[in-house]
Amino acid sequence: MATSTGKSTQASKAETLVDTIYRDTRKRLNAGDWHPGDRLLDYELAERFGCTRMPVRQALLRLVNEGLLNSTTRGFQVPVLTDAMVRDIFELRRILEPAAAALAVNIADRDQLHAGLSKAIDLAKVAMVHKDAALMFSANASFRQAWLQCVHNERLLDAIAMSADHANQVRFANTSDTDNYQVTVEALEKLGKALTSGDPEYARNEMVGFLKLAEASYFLRRQQIDSAPAFGS
Repeated sequence: MATSTGKSTQASKAETLVDTIYRDTRKRLNAGDWHPGDRLLDYELAERFGCTRMPVRQALLRLVNEGLLNSTTRGFQVPVLTDAMVRDIFELRRILEPAAAALAVNIADRDQLHAGLSKAIDLAKVAMVHKDAALMFSANASFRQAWLQCVHNERLLDAIAMSADHANQVRFANTSDTDNYQVTVEALEKLGKALTSGDPEYARNEMVGFLKLAEASYFLRRQQIDSAPAFGS
């Protein structure tokens, strides 16, 4: 009996460690600690957590199953989104997020929502002045959190969350384009006005427009990068 209990306790500790590594690595992926094409080395993560490579690999395989990492013969790698994948992400977001925006308007405490959105927009303006990509990404994340927390449909939120991690790669690309920050701030202000208007259809339509602008900005940025002359040419 004691042996069985001991094994159960060890298994529980191992499972907790896997969960910790999984959550930490997922958080770091979302924060941009690794970029598309980067490799995650299991022995480095094992050193970080002071454990063997086994729980690290179990945690990383969970991220592979969620599509957030690729498993290769050389280990684990952050996937590089193809144009088709990006279009799929935006198509899914256009299905889910306008409906969520309309619900947020119906339910939201307008003063509280306005305060949260205004704080995020002010942060975006600071990022624009200083051309700070990390701060602009944080401002976008704060804006998104402010209105999503007003949506009380848990299944809809779960569906949005499933695509959110993949969409972060697109957000990183867009927020790295410092020349486009004025457009970003204006788009956030326009969407914020709709979300605090009390008009669900207005919010729905503005969210559609916001997502179309984000998609166009992403592909314009990609085109500029692809057409730029190689260094030394």
